[in-house]
Amino acid sequence: MPVSSANTAKNPNPQGKGLVPTLHDLALFNPGSVRRKTPLEFLRDYCVSSLVLAARFQFKPVVGKPYFLYSRADHWLLSLISPDEWGASQPGPFVAACTLRSDMTWDVNFADLAEATQAREKLARFVDAFSTTLQQQDDATAELPYFIAHLPYYRRILATGLAASLRLSSPAQPALAAALEQPLLQHHLDPIAPSQPPL
Repeated sequence: MPVSSANTAKNPNPQGKGLVPTLHDLALFNPGSVRRKTPLEFLRDYCVSSLVLAARFQFKPVVGKPYFLYSRADHWLLSLISPDEWGASQPGPFVAACTLRSDMTWDVNFADLAEATQAREKLARFVDAFSTTLQQQDDATAELPYFIAHLPYYRRILATGLAASLRLSSPAQPALAAALEQPLLQHHLDPIAPSQPPL
């Protein structure tokens, strides 16, 4: 195609993602210090990390920095802005404070959603769908999110890091299957009980 004034300024790589930056990001989001987890720790980390990666965001998360999860009408939103900073223009009910750990799972501290009925129900549907999906699989680690093509760049890279972390920290499959049969899973993921003891 001949160069013209109409296409000289057109960027052939609009996201700026060449091979070198992609390899750098894959290395950056490679899990560090992974340990074997109990079945409930594994399932909780998998579920809440999946929730964060289901949220929309357009920035590169940093390990140890707090981010804020909100419920929008049709999606989740992960933001750099805390509920106090939003003021009256908050994008929806505040759901949780989220921090990326070095093992590429997310530490999620749920807010009190007693008054946010729709957000609480939406979260319960997410947890139910997550549990049902895993119960239908023969191996809970067989379909980890190593590559999810439809995700935007940073969410896709983080999903790859999460999958690697979960593979390394996974307990034995029989123990995972038994944990999925227990109603305790819902209790450990229940956002309405912020005073519950940690796993």
